[in-house]
Amino acid sequence: MAQIKTEEKQKSLHKKEEKMRIKQQIAAEKQRQKEAASALKFLRPDQCMKQMIVCVDSGLLEHLGSDILLQVLDSLDCKYYIESQRIPHSITWKRKIFSRTPNSDGCQEETAVEKEVLLVMQPSYFLRRLSSLVQNANPDSQQSAPDLTHLCPFHNLEDPSIVSYSVVVIGLDTYQWYNQNRQLPQELITGLENATLQLGPEQSMTRHQIEEALVVLQLRGNIHVLFQETWQELAQHVSAVTRAVAQRPYKKHQEKQLFSFCAKGKWASGVHISKGGKGLQETWLKQIQQFNRVSPAMAAAIAQAFPSPSLLLQAYQECNTDADRQLLLSNLQIRTEDSKTERRIGPDLSRRVYLFMVSTNPELVLDLSC
Repeated sequence: MAQIKTEEKQKSLHKKEEKMRIKQQIAAEKQRQKEAASALKFLRPDQCMKQMIVCVDSGLLEHLGSDILLQVLDSLDCKYYIESQRIPHSITWKRKIFSRTPNSDGCQEETAVEKEVLLVMQPSYFLRRLSSLVQNANPDSQQSAPDLTHLCPFHNLEDPSIVSYSVVVIGLDTYQWYNQNRQLPQELITGLENATLQLGPEQSMTRHQIEEALVVLQLRGNIHVLFQETWQELAQHVSAVTRAVAQRPYKKHQEKQLFSFCAKGKWASGVHISKGGKGLQETWLKQIQQFNRVSPAMAAAIAQAFPSPSLLLQAYQECNTDADRQLLLSNLQIRTEDSKTERRIGPDLSRRVYLFMVSTNPELVLDLSC
């Protein structure tokens, strides 16, 4: 008897320990969900811009028009700092991240560097570097094409597959037009339409050579080059990139969510189904209304005749031929308060519902009128 009592005490102790362990796991899971919800709050579209920091290289302030960029940054909901960057004349982004440590009750603020770099390049430097690389290419080497990735100071930095590098060249067309037209007097330029002007090596770069360089930079270096004429366009581009970078984590989070289109709440046209099955009838109604050209009255007629999908499938099994199955719902009466004439479901919707319920082909087109 003593041994039995001892075993019962041990079993009771084990049950208490198991209950305590499960209780701790539930509490830890609730805390984790609470922290995840708190972190997600700062990533929402209405809050994400407040967590962004735009870092502008101090060298950009030397150019005329940089005040336009600062004015646009002032109008945004984010902060911006003027500080020296690893890449001169570049713009980078940082994000404030709030994390909770195990030994503290509050959230700690940290700063994470975004994998996004934007280099602002003047047309004179861009053409001079491009011309130098093209002229210094060794024709006897196995690789006849020059390594144009050295056009931008990104080749010795982080992997372009991890960091997104982009270049903005401001005023290239205006620069080329000005340098070509100032070489000769105006009266001589008008008469030399087919003549070749004596230009410098960087000024003689053709549009075809520039486009070839863009292709090489895009394919080999994963570097995107954008040509803009004014600082106002650059400021608008920086604003758009800032918003895109700010909303990126939230969009990635939304993509990972399973069946985000079946959210709860009336605002999302969803139906909450209780454990007792309340809400299944309304869900069946909404599923029928997802077909094209189906009104609530038509869906109600089908749901009233067959209150659940299983009953409709059972009715299909009782039919003798496939034609009878396709026309099973065609004679159902549609009842509306305002309609004085008799209406029926019709063969078209009856056929579409039947194919939807029994077909195993995911590429099948139900609506032939689309």
